[in-house]
Amino acid sequence: MITLNFGIAMPWRSSKVCDILWNKSGSISEHKAWEFNGYRTGNLITVDFHWRLQGDHAGVHVMLGVFGYETELHFYDTRHWNYDANTWECYK
Repeated sequence: MITLNFGIAMPWRSSKVCDILWNKSGSISEHKAWEFNGYRTGNLITVDFHWRLQGDHAGVHVMLGVFGYETELHFYDTRHWNYDANTWECYK
């Protein structure tokens, strides 16, 4: 997994504020999906990047924010990782 993040909270606003402005999602293929979300938060600047090749919902996650508004883009695998068998597992 690769994780990079940077953030600066707004001192005059609670960092626990998180309002969902929009949420769009869909399927790319049988086991791949995407999400596009918008939030209003207590952060002045947010840069967040995650890339996972294994584990539950592995994929790419990018979040960028400025002045309390953040946009998230997430491409991920809908399957779960079976750590005992070291392989993907589908729950239906």
